[in-house]
Amino acid sequence: MARKEISSPKELEIIPRELIISKVQEIAIEREKVGTSEVLIPQIRNLREKAINQKEHDIVIQLFQEEYLSAQHMSMEERSKGLINSNKLRAAYGPVFMNISVTGMQQYQEEHQADISPGIKARNFRFMGRFADHQHQYKKSEKLYRQGLEYFDSQTEPENRYHRLELLGFISFSLLKQGKKSEGLKLMDQVLKDYDESPEGQWLKEKDYYTWAVWKSGVEIRNSEYLIKRNASPRAKELISDAEKILVMPDGNNEKFGIRIGELDRLKTLIH
Repeated sequence: MARKEISSPKELEIIPRELIISKVQEIAIEREKVGTSEVLIPQIRNLREKAINQKEHDIVIQLFQEEYLSAQHMSMEERSKGLINSNKLRAAYGPVFMNISVTGMQQYQEEHQADISPGIKARNFRFMGRFADHQHQYKKSEKLYRQGLEYFDSQTEPENRYHRLELLGFISFSLLKQGKKSEGLKLMDQVLKDYDESPEGQWLKEKDYYTWAVWKSGVEIRNSEYLIKRNASPRAKELISDAEKILVMPDGNNEKFGIRIGELDRLKTLIH
């Protein structure tokens, strides 16, 4: 009788760091396309396992962030379809995966504090804050955003400061949801102005128009929904109008903004 071979556990493939970074960049592009989340999340987890094996700690955290964004897009896409046309199961899975990714992100950061760069750690507060928003814990989310803001406000160069714009936009939303309307709208107006006029806003618009437009329109979309629900449609219409104008690439193409455009279409149905 032939002897049965006992197989040893398969070792993870070693991938050059440059290739891992390239794959992360590809994922960041693909996750902005409608309907890609279910395909991307397994790919992200597989690549993250390899990054963990190779002790690429910053990249591991970035992949937790990519998983979170992919999961969030599942919910956003279904919400844009309206209650009748949405896929309820897909909408429900989004927050489950968001929770898994933000929990994993926090645990990994705690285990590897000394090995993760300060900018990556500060950016994590953005994701923890967004999950707190999803749970309607707006006081908690504001606190988390401000923790991340401390690092980016301390930077001097635009390429190291621009993340502050996204965090300030989220803080304005948290303030509105806490009932601090005057404070929230004042901050909103300031950050929208900063996207256009501050050194970091101008730098981001020139270097990465897509991110600049997604972030700025995100402030306008989130806060306009708040305004619509409080019978402030004229101001909401102004915000929606500007969001529509900027969600077009310099070459005239708007296909990359499918998720944001879906959100705008849903908002327009709420305005009377």
